[in-house]
Amino acid sequence: MTKFNIKSDLCTGCMNCVTVCSLTNSGSQDRSASLIRVDLELFSGKHSHIYCRQCENPECRRACPEGAINKDLQSGAWTINYDLCTKCGRCVDACPFGAMFWYACAPIKCELCGGKPACCEACRFNAITPEEDKL
Repeated sequence: MTKFNIKSDLCTGCMNCVTVCSLTNSGSQDRSASLIRVDLELFSGKHSHIYCRQCENPECRRACPEGAINKDLQSGAWTINYDLCTKCGRCVDACPFGAMFWYACAPIKCELCGGKPACCEACRFNAITPEEDKL
């Protein structure tokens, strides 16, 4: 699996996806460590989601002067090589979806949990579902 879909109309705003993402990726429940964000619209209930779309030719990769963002061959996700990353922030600024964030003084983005996104498992309302690879 190289992507997931979000059906905002099914989202209840429970924030399970955000909590499990932060636990999986940082070991804490700090929502600022989550690689998926939910903007709650309390009056309408139409919540919006900010997440990496795993673009074909990502702006974040093109903006990185060190070549630190590359595709993982197993999961198909774009990942950050922190050995090469200088934390300049160009990738964060370049993302047209605002889906790269800062945490612990470093850029972070969804890397699909190695191919099995924890947010998909955590969503009990089927608002986040895996997108099947197109062959």
